[in-house]
Amino acid sequence: MRFLRNIIAFIAVPAVFAAGYTLAKNFLFFSISLGGKYIPFWIGILSYITFQVVLYKPIKTYIFGHEISHAIAGILSGAKIKKFNVGESSGSVVLTKDNIWITLAPYFFPIYTLTIIIVYVCLGWFMDIRQLYGYYLFLIGFSVSFHIALTVYILSIEQSDLKVYGTFFSYVVILAVNIVVFTLLAALAFEDAISIKNVFFQAYHNIINVYKFIYNGVKEIWLAFQKTK
Repeated sequence: MRFLRNIIAFIAVPAVFAAGYTLAKNFLFFSISLGGKYIPFWIGILSYITFQVVLYKPIKTYIFGHEISHAIAGILSGAKIKKFNVGESSGSVVLTKDNIWITLAPYFFPIYTLTIIIVYVCLGWFMDIRQLYGYYLFLIGFSVSFHIALTVYILSIEQSDLKVYGTFFSYVVILAVNIVVFTLLAALAFEDAISIKNVFFQAYHNIINVYKFIYNGVKEIWLAFQKTK
C-alpha cells in the first residue's frame, strides 16, 4: 500500500508544482499591483519573523495549535477525543479513529489564522469592522508567518505523523493542500485582489500543460529509443 501511495505521489508532483507556480504568480502580481494597499499584512509577516529571530520560537503556542488541529480534524471526521496533552516541547492527542486528514491536519491547517478570520467576520455582525481592517491584515500576516515558519521548523525535525502514510506521500499531500488552503486564505484576506476562480482555472490549465509536456517528452524519448534498435 505504501508503494502505491508513493507512486501516486510521484505522479502528482508535477501537478502540485504547477498549482504552486500558479498561486505564486498570482500573489506576485497582486503584490506588485495592489500590495501597497495591504502594508499592514507585510508588516505582520516581518514582525513575526523579527520576533522569532530576535526573541524566541513560541513552540508551546505552536504545539497547542498543532494538537487542536488534530482534534478538530478528528471531530469533523466523527472521532471522539480520549486524551489531550500539551507540554513545553511536545504534545499528544488520542482519538477514537484516525485518517490521513487527522494525521496531517496541523501541517496545512493554520488554526490561528482561521480563528482570526472567524472572529473578524463575527465582529462584523455587531459593529462596523472597516476601521479594524488594518489590524486584521496585520494579524493575518503575523499568524501566516507564524504557521509557515514553525511548520517548516517542525518538519525539519523527525515527525512520527509523516511516517504513518509514508514521508514522501505525506510531503506531497501537505504541499498540495497548503496551496489550496492559502489560495482560499488569500481570497478571504484580499477579496478585491485574489480571485479563487481565476487561480483554480489557471492552475487547471497549467497542470494540463505540464502533463502534456511530460507526455510529449517521454513520447519523443521512446521514439528515439526505438530508432536505435
